[in-house]
Amino acid sequence: MKKMLKKTFILLIAITIIVTNTTLAVSQKDSTDLQNKINEAKDDLKDVNNNKSEAEKQVDSLQSQIDKYQSSIDSLNDKLDDLNNSIEENEAKLKEKQKEYDENSELLDERLITIYEAGTVSYLDMLLTSSSLVEFISNYYLITELTSYDLDLLEQMDKEKKEIEEIKQTLENDKKEIENLKSEKEQKTKELNSTKKEKEGYIDELSGEAKQLQEDIAQFERDKAAIDKRLEEIANANKPSKPSGGSGGGSSSSKGYICPIPGLSKANITCGFYGYSGHGGVDFGGNYGKSVVAAKSGKVVISETLTGNIPNYDSNGNKIGSYRSYGEYIAILHDDGAITLYAHGKPGSRKVKVGQKVKQGQQIMNVGNTGNVQPRPTPSNPRGGAHLHFEIRINGVRVNPEKYL
Repeated sequence: MKKMLKKTFILLIAITIIVTNTTLAVSQKDSTDLQNKINEAKDDLKDVNNNKSEAEKQVDSLQSQIDKYQSSIDSLNDKLDDLNNSIEENEAKLKEKQKEYDENSELLDERLITIYEAGTVSYLDMLLTSSSLVEFISNYYLITELTSYDLDLLEQMDKEKKEIEEIKQTLENDKKEIENLKSEKEQKTKELNSTKKEKEGYIDELSGEAKQLQEDIAQFERDKAAIDKRLEEIANANKPSKPSGGSGGGSSSSKGYICPIPGLSKANITCGFYGYSGHGGVDFGGNYGKSVVAAKSGKVVISETLTGNIPNYDSNGNKIGSYRSYGEYIAILHDDGAITLYAHGKPGSRKVKVGQKVKQGQQIMNVGNTGNVQPRPTPSNPRGGAHLHFEIRINGVRVNPEKYL
């Protein structure tokens, strides 16, 4: 009996081992097949991500080219403005010099006619017919003064004539330069438009969030260009009549600015001037809800909200508006012609209106994260991307605010 049980037990163990090994073999085969499928899926996903990444890289590269073209066009516009101003000033100067020359020429003609009409009477006759020594000296002095005056008049006319020729040459050179700059600008504009079209092609290849992000960036560029044009027009219409010295673009002084967030300084800047492509200001990161103040006294020229599809949320995750580009933003024109811009304010926090005069240090809004910010705000992270974007523009051109604060 014991022998029988022993044989049965051994047989069961043997069957168990065979079944287990068979099961393990099957399981290992299934596991291998599954792993192969996972690896294939990973490879497919990797290919998709690589393609998507490559398209995004192309978009970023093209955006960089677009920024360069735009920067070149902006620079050309500045040169054209300077040349047009120079031509205007030189034409006024030429008109004035021509008037002076004509007046002196007329005066000289009168002098020559007078001498001619005097006939044979000469300076020597005047001296010889003097009735006394006093009259002789007096006549000699008079002749000397007249001769000196004639010489001065001729020298003045010669100088004016040379100045007129120089001004005419400068005008001619400036006008030629303008034609060259216009031609160069036209070429750059063609290249810019071609690159934008190419970029749009790559954006069409993207999908979902990546495509939306690129569309937001494109919208931001359009908004920025429109705002740049507005502020340039405002700056040109409000140029100070008398230069006040200073640096950074002529008539505006680099002194007198304070940090737009009380208690902070330029040491708290988290992203500097052109810290990335197209970034024409500085960022003070974080600081959600803190006061934003006027960096200098002036008049509000823009105070508005740019609405879009980038949502904002309150602390409970409730949506409180959708924005784009600069979001809630303000621009202030200062007495010296400079303009400061404050962007991405907290929803509904703007406290000033267009045309309102503000004093340095006066609160104008609160730090927020409206508009095109990274990271994007979410219900779980409603303060994501919070920062103040701050710009200073001299003669309509962005300058590095760090040199002014």
